[in-house]
Amino acid sequence: MSGAAALGLPLDGLLEPHPNRVELTGPLRSLGFPNRCANCGVVTSERLPVRKVFGRNAGHRRRTRSRRYRGYRIDTALVPYCGACIAQDARERQSMASRWGARLGGLLLRSFPALFPLGFAVFLLTSVGPASAASASGEGTGFVGVLALVFGGAGVCLIAHAWWDTRRCMVPRQTSVTLAFDFSPDVSDLLDRSQRRFYAIRDPAFAEAFTALNRDRVWQPDPAAVRAEMRVWIVCGVVLVIGALLAAVLDR
Repeated sequence: MSGAAALGLPLDGLLEPHPNRVELTGPLRSLGFPNRCANCGVVTSERLPVRKVFGRNAGHRRRTRSRRYRGYRIDTALVPYCGACIAQDARERQSMASRWGARLGGLLLRSFPALFPLGFAVFLLTSVGPASAASASGEGTGFVGVLALVFGGAGVCLIAHAWWDTRRCMVPRQTSVTLAFDFSPDVSDLLDRSQRRFYAIRDPAFAEAFTALNRDRVWQPDPAAVRAEMRVWIVCGVVLVIGALLAAVLDR
């Protein structure tokens, strides 16, 4: 698979004017693609999974926090490429060894906090446990076992979270082939009903065919939605001001 570990990178290249850029609504999996290579234009039926990593706030224009991108998100688009371009992408793609090296380094760093609960669990089982079994009641021994299980489970959960959090390290950087069809994160606004993304396409013929297949998804500004979102922000501001005034009065 191919893609870009673009966590936290700016979107200037996608948001700037582009001769073959289009803004579409809807998820990536619902897009229609022409049966031609996005890089060279040759007729093809093959698909290449293009994966990209987007950070928590990437793409959201007016939101300070995003509910759709907690931490980071890996988005995938199945883009048509011919066999020759897929082979070229494989030659240019970041090696699996370098990706695993980056992941293992991040995994070790993020797993370090797990040493403390796991170490305490081992201490309970090896030191406190035998002493309790010899001199204390069965209830005391059971409590120590439960406590060790709780701390051990916490350590395992921390390691599992570290493994999950380092998935982005396995997404290779984009190549000259996958850059022929580039896409942004979700740039939808607060009250939008569906996702919205920018697509920057290198080949003019592919861009024209792609836009024609997805003409019903081309985004058009909705003045009513803009006004509704503005009203939401005004109401939120008024509520915050009233809350601050009430807090100041009650604090006297």
